[in-house]
Amino acid sequence: MPPLRVLLVDDEPPARDFLRRLLAPHRAAVEIVGEARSVGDAEEKCTRLRPDLVFLDVQMPRDDGFALLPRLAPPLPAVIFVTAYDTFAVRAFDVNAVDYLLKPVAPERLARALARVAEAAGPRGTDPLPAALLPTDTVFLRSDRGVRTAPVAALTHIEAVENYTRVHLADVPPMLVRRTMAEWEKILPTHLFVRIERSLLVNRGAVRQLEVVSRDVAHAYLAGRATPVTLARRASLRLREALSDRKT
Repeated sequence: MPPLRVLLVDDEPPARDFLRRLLAPHRAAVEIVGEARSVGDAEEKCTRLRPDLVFLDVQMPRDDGFALLPRLAPPLPAVIFVTAYDTFAVRAFDVNAVDYLLKPVAPERLARALARVAEAAGPRGTDPLPAALLPTDTVFLRSDRGVRTAPVAALTHIEAVENYTRVHLADVPPMLVRRTMAEWEKILPTHLFVRIERSLLVNRGAVRQLEVVSRDVAHAYLAGRATPVTLARRASLRLREALSDRKT
């Protein structure tokens, strides 16, 4: 796979130089094709250079980084916002940014952001796995209908559907995504998610109540879900053990 063509956008040359040094160990995966010091400069270079990925500073003179996106013609590059203030995070994901990085950018955090770009841009079929996730991380959920971002901790449970999985989140419709249960197990934080059946992963933090209906059946009530998930006896025992571990 050819390296991603990258454009660095920041009004401060030292900030661009710092990103160049951070990206140097990833030269097999990325190629810096240009730099821009303003939104207008970035618009011109995006049109001419057609980068795959833009590292975009938020606060710049005249226009902030968010002003760039409406000016670009499709296909749009992937965008990673770079900012000194985490108050811009929600707005960044509202405009479908792949990620946002807080200055000064840590090398391991940059590596995770690049992994997310690879995940979001992966070919149809099997998606490349991102780096191992933390509860505070944001995960991409890509389906035939589009891409949604969500905090890892917002995933309530995941069901196997052949070679796909149905991902449930609190208070929003589930998504059928191209990722197997085994792949989810590799990247989700193990202290939070437990596989209680071959076809079911549950976020222990999302369990609001576990109700025993009979010797062989229990109901798990999860955050944001009006109806319970029905569990067989063995699955309910595994979940009960996991919940007990959570309290200790």
